[in-house]
Amino acid sequence: MNTYAITFRNHTEHEIAKTRSKAKYSFYKSHEIDDSMEFGDFLQSVSCKLVNRFHVKDLFTQNIDQFDHMKKSRGIEFALLGMKVGVNGKPGIIIGYHGLNLLVCLDGNHWGDNCHPWWRMKYFDNKGDLIKEYGD
Repeated sequence: MNTYAITFRNHTEHEIAKTRSKAKYSFYKSHEIDDSMEFGDFLQSVSCKLVNRFHVKDLFTQNIDQFDHMKKSRGIEFALLGMKVGVNGKPGIIIGYHGLNLLVCLDGNHWGDNCHPWWRMKYFDNKGDLIKEYGD
């Protein structure tokens, strides 16, 4: 998702959305705008500027040495950044680490969830074949 700076009545806030239009609409719905102001009137009095365009690389951790240390400490040397996993039945991709846990971007999200590498995890290779599975 992209980040937009929305300015309305000399007040600026950041909204995360796919497009400018969705950022403006999200701002309008989440703030108490005058009951008398219709959405069309709101659009005439608001400005919207792209602050940060989303890139897939933004999801992935930058410190590979610490990621490798976490893998070794947890006994999951086979784990790779970008590897497909299943967490409690939900598909996702490993994007990094948090302490001694994995950060996994679950399908449909644009952020990483902190996941224990042994709790209901399934690890898959590039072909989709199961490499390793952990239960509770």
